[in-house]
Formats: sequence, structure tokens, C-alpha cells
Amino acid sequence: MFNDELLLQLVEQTEYTQRQAELLAQLRRIGKHSIGPAAKQVDNEGEYPYSSLAALKSEGLQTLSVPKAFGGFGAGYKGDAVLLVLALMELASWCSSTSQVFALHNTGVQLVHAMGDAGQQRFFFEEVQRGHLFGSFGSEAGANRFVLANTLRKAEGGYRLNGKKIFATGSPGAKWAFWRSVSEDAPGNQDERYMMPIAELNGAGITIHDDWDGIGQRGTGSGTVIAQDAFIPEAHVMGGPGAYAAHAPFFAAQFHIHFAAQYVGIAIGAFREAVDYLKEKARPWSEAKTAAEDPIAQLRVGEMAAKLASAQQLVVRGARLLQAVNERQGEPELYRAVQAAASHAKIIATDTALDVTNAIFQIMGARSATRSCNFDRYYRNARTLTLHDPVDKQREAAGKHELGL
Repeated sequence: MFNDELLLQLVEQTEYTQRQAELLAQLRRIGKHSIGPAAKQVDNEGEYPYSSLAALKSEGLQTLSVPKAFGGFGAGYKGDAVLLVLALMELASWCSSTSQVFALHNTGVQLVHAMGDAGQQRFFFEEVQRGHLFGSFGSEAGANRFVLANTLRKAEGGYRLNGKKIFATGSPGAKWAFWRSVSEDAPGNQDERYMMPIAELNGAGITIHDDWDGIGQRGTGSGTVIAQDAFIPEAHVMGGPGAYAAHAPFFAAQFHIHFAAQYVGIAIGAFREAVDYLKEKARPWSEAKTAAEDPIAQLRVGEMAAKLASAQQLVVRGARLLQAVNERQGEPELYRAVQAAASHAKIIATDTALDVTNAIFQIMGARSATRSCNFDRYYRNARTLTLHDPVDKQREAAGKHELGL
């Protein structure tokens, strides 16, 4: 890790493309002046990050995953997969509620790119250009998380959507959301009946309950949404039953890499604040003149920096392999490689985020544990976000890959 801003910029200009380095500099400026200063209030009040998202929109960054042909930045699916991963990591270092909402928005935009026809792409990308955000709702409320209870039933001109979703991240501020469902009319198993409608969240029949009450990620609006005979026009359904299966490997790998990027970003933000606190406010535990000159503090800082650098490189490696999938379609072995890389990144990113956000208090001292400092938000955010999907599943997947199973 590099805490010197000029050195960090030099490294990024060397390691990344010019566009990637420029975007990081742009996001760092927005983070420092807008997103970071609002992060404590977002956490303290459990407040959806309206001002942070407005800051991103003011520079057109809601179009990050919109293809260049439609006036966007061309990140993600069939574009620059690394660009999107770097953006999420940087945003999470300033406010991980903002990064999580932004991640789900970009998932929705990419799904339109992957599954929409020309007319659907034109309509929804124009919506994004106007500043409207996406959500992507998958989590079921039933006892079996793998059974889709949300349904689409054919109706004149479209479909009727019924069901309930929990962990509906971004719902208070999004206009549109993919609502993962199954067809009531199509035959076959759940995968064959799987449907991807886009619901208008301020439309009739949709109710949003901002009832998320997590110990961390408190501003993500990850509450409950309910659909009661909500009408979905035919043109707002991406593909037919089972159409998502062709795109599932890409988005499954990206899912894990995106979360790993945010875990590392949270830890980077914690480390950045801890180093500043150590230099400016902390008292030494030894006879050293300053806390920064304390050998034990130096040892801890060095150890955390090495762990962060390692985790960050694993995330970037996963993103670059995902980029290779974009560029070399039709090579199934690449998917096996990117899935393994995604597992590696998520395993190490999880451990690093939980370790670093806890260890910073050891170098800052007891005064840093006050509510006014709010440093605990980093640990609470890391602890909450890393529960999104059990990391042990990725350990198992990585083991199977090595064993050829």
C-alpha cells in the first residue's frame, strides 16, 4: 500500500491503463471531497447515500457500465471489466454503502447490455443517462434461499409480477430493478422457468420497505420489496424463460470479484484513516517521540500494508481474467480460471478486511474507539458485507479446482 498520494498516482499510472488511472484519480477526488465527508452521517443515521450518489451522477459516472456506443464509459460486460472493479474498490474505501449501491446499479446496467435487444438497450441506457439508477433483487424471503417464490404470470401486453424480496439493496433510490423470478406459464425446472423482468419501483403494485437494520452497511437501503400484481410490460422482460443461463458464468464470477474488491476497499479506507490518526493524534506506547516512530506501530503498519497489497493484487488478477473472458468469448477453460481466481480473491479479501479493520485499533489506541471517531464503521461494514455469501463456499470451490473435481 502507498499512503503518499503522488507515489500512489505514479504506481497507478504505471500499473493501469491511462483511462483506468484517470478514473481512479477522478473517484479519489470525489471521495475525498464529497463521499468520504458524508460517510459518517450515512452510518450514524442509517441514511441512504443520496448526496454521494448525486456526486457521482454530477460527473456522469452512473453511465460507467453503459457501452461506449450508447454514450457511456464501456466498463464491465464486453467492455473494460477491470475499470469497474477498480471503481468499486476506490468507492468502498470512502463509503462502502455507496459502493454497494453502485455495484448493484452496474449489475443491472450490464444485464441490460447482456440480455436486452436493441430497443430495450436504447430505452434503458437513456434512462441511465438521465440519472436513473438500477437495482438487482435476488434474495428470497422463504426458508429455502434457493427456491424462487417470486412469479411472473402472462397478462395482456406483458406479465403480472408477484412476490417478496429481501436484501433489496439500493431500493430507496433506484427507479428500476431486475426482479429475479420464475414463469408460472413455462414448463420445466426452476432454471428453465427463470425470468429476468425489470420492475419500475415507483409503479403500481410495488411497495418498498426501507427496513434494513444491519450493524454495518447501514446506508444501503437493503430492505424488503413486495410486488402485488405489478404489471411488467413485455418490453421490460429480458429474454424468455431460461435465457439468463447463457450469461450466468460471467456474472457469477463477477459477483465474487466485485464483493472482494469492496472488502479490500473497506480495509484500504480503514488503513488510510488509521495511518493519518497515528501520525497526527496517537500517543506512543514506548519511549519514541511520536507514535509513528514506535517500532511496534511500524511493524503493525507494515504487516497491514503487505496484506492489503496482496489482497488488492488478487482482486485485480481476477478482474483481468474476467477481462480476458470479455475479449476471448467461447473459451470455457477461461471461465474455470476466472472462477478459481474469483474464489482466491474473495477468500483473501475477506480475511484481510476483517483483520485490518480490527487491527487498526491496536496501533491507534483506546481513544480511537470512541463513537465520535466512528472508526468502528469499517469493521462493522466489513463484517456485514462479508456475510453476503459464505466465504467457506469459495474455499471449497478453490479446493475442488485444485483437485480437478
